[in-house]
Amino acid sequence: MSAADAVLDFRGWLARGEGVQVVAFRLGGELHGCDIRLVDEVVTKQRIHPLPDVPPHLLGVMLLRGEMVPVVDVSAALGLPLTAERPPVLVAGLGETRVGVAVDAVFEVMDVAAETLRPAPYTGGDRDAYVVAVARVPAGLVTLIDLAEILRERTTLEPGEQP
Repeated sequence: MSAADAVLDFRGWLARGEGVQVVAFRLGGELHGCDIRLVDEVVTKQRIHPLPDVPPHLLGVMLLRGEMVPVVDVSAALGLPLTAERPPVLVAGLGETRVGVAVDAVFEVMDVAAETLRPAPYTGGDRDAYVVAVARVPAGLVTLIDLAEILRERTTLEPGEQP
């Protein structure tokens, strides 16, 4: 299985009842976690340069060691506000492309044991497509999201193209 296939298999990994490692972050006052295999690095205190005439979820680009990395706001996909004035960015690897995801705060890498996982509650909202599970951790409840799916829908990847 390639690294891209492994990222695509986050839902399957959880469904098999295995524990997971996630990058924990805060967005809209809620604690979330995404598959650690998707995140290349976390960047803080980096200026995001706005671009004209782009969709509202594209905040702009940041210059990262000579590479221009687009930065997206995924908070709307989850029905939450992005509140950080200068947000930290999770840099996700999507095949040959890297995309930044702005969040309110980044916490740590968490080991989430299988026995703490519960199915995501159905809300009838748009976020149901992205919320995979909920887990009880020492810091409280963490909502596990399929960040790869959100990025596929909110970036320039074609529908059939895989991250």
